Amino acid sequence: MVKLETERLIMRDNIEEDLEELHSLMSDSEVNKYDSDFNSDSFDSTRKIFKDSIEEAGKRDRRKFWFAIVEKDSAEYVGQIGITIVSDQIKNGVGQMAYFIQKEYWGRGYTTEAAKKIIDFAFEDIGLHKIITGCLTENVASEKVMKKCNMVKEAELVKHVWHENEWKDRVEYRLLREEWERMNGL
Repeated sequence: MVKLETERLIMRDNIEEDLEELHSLMSDSEVNKYDSDFNSDSFDSTRKIFKDSIEEAGKRDRRKFWFAIVEKDSAEYVGQIGITIVSDQIKNGVGQMAYFIQKEYWGRGYTTEAAKKIIDFAFEDIGLHKIITGCLTENVASEKVMKKCNMVKEAELVKHVWHENEWKDRVEYRLLREEWERMNGL
């Protein structure tokens, strides 16, 4: 089981006790306003995603690293964060980062704290070459996280995503291993 720690948070592989919290997160339309791919309309749908996450955690050639974010002091469930390998190779590959946080934890810096730790994990432990992520341009809070993690804007995709019955713009960010190494004096 993977377990990562920051000053205030623990990120760990999902466990059975996380299912109801995950469903609460995935079924919250405000949390998932900008990303319908993470939205769940039924408990059975959440259970399938959850089961896949737990099975993936046990694989030797793991390609999805999805973690529950938990407050250290209270042990309260905060949300989910993860990296999915999107290239053919795992080591020296490309991983896509995503994060979803319960509303009551917004504005506390938890997402940035967790994302920085996941980035370190992706380069140090998985051995990735590049991390990518992105969001709709109207999702200002998510883009702030990317900037605070010193990610580099690679693209502004105009009218790229069909969302809420209209075409919307999306931004894409990246962080290369050598950029991360320079930031960390390695």
